[in-house]
Amino acid sequence: MATVSDVESGKGGMPLSDLTAASSTDVRPKFGGATEYLDDAPPSYASIIEQIKKAREESEGNVEFGKNASTAVAGSKGCTFCTAVLMVVPVAMIAMGALSVYLQDCPIQRMIPIYLLVFGCFYLLKSLISLFERCRNHWDNESEKNAKPNPVEGLITCFLFAWFIAGNYWIYSVYNTVNSTDPLDPNYCQPILYQFAFWVTTAMYMVAGLFVLVTVCCCCTVCCMISKGSTKKGAMS
Repeated sequence: MATVSDVESGKGGMPLSDLTAASSTDVRPKFGGATEYLDDAPPSYASIIEQIKKAREESEGNVEFGKNASTAVAGSKGCTFCTAVLMVVPVAMIAMGALSVYLQDCPIQRMIPIYLLVFGCFYLLKSLISLFERCRNHWDNESEKNAKPNPVEGLITCFLFAWFIAGNYWIYSVYNTVNSTDPLDPNYCQPILYQFAFWVTTAMYMVAGLFVLVTVCCCCTVCCMISKGSTKKGAMS
């Protein structure tokens, strides 16, 4: 058994001074088994707040800032995921509209099931095009800001906006006169069909308002952060 003097002199193996020096050496872990150190690991994806803050710093005016901030939010992975999930809505619109057109379930306003069917088809097509474009941008490591706009998607968006306004008239204009109990009444409309059309259309306003509210809150937060940062820099100088 080696004594303390043997360890200090090196007779028991490595000298104590060498052990101390080896333990104090900075041995950094490697990243993912690669030859680069952990400090060279790729940076994590920036949050939406950081992207909006960057858009604020790179923008020269409020209009350009609004455009860049909207692009940052729309190009995020979270927005892409929501787009994929929300494809369930147009599929339900297509199914409900096609079945009601076939059964002629809404004599008070025959355009309501047609509105659902057409809107669902074109919205689903637009969502698929948008999802494909975003996936391609991620694959090509191309920024959403530098991506070329798709003219087909723009045309579909304009058509959907006009069709949505028409659907508002068809749905809300018969709200006080619709009959949901007597199928022989000329003012009859199948209750599930009408309630579905009514709440889907109303939910679009709710989602739009929520999106505007979240965007304004994010922009205000970033502006406050930038203002505080500028104040601190001014005080230090």
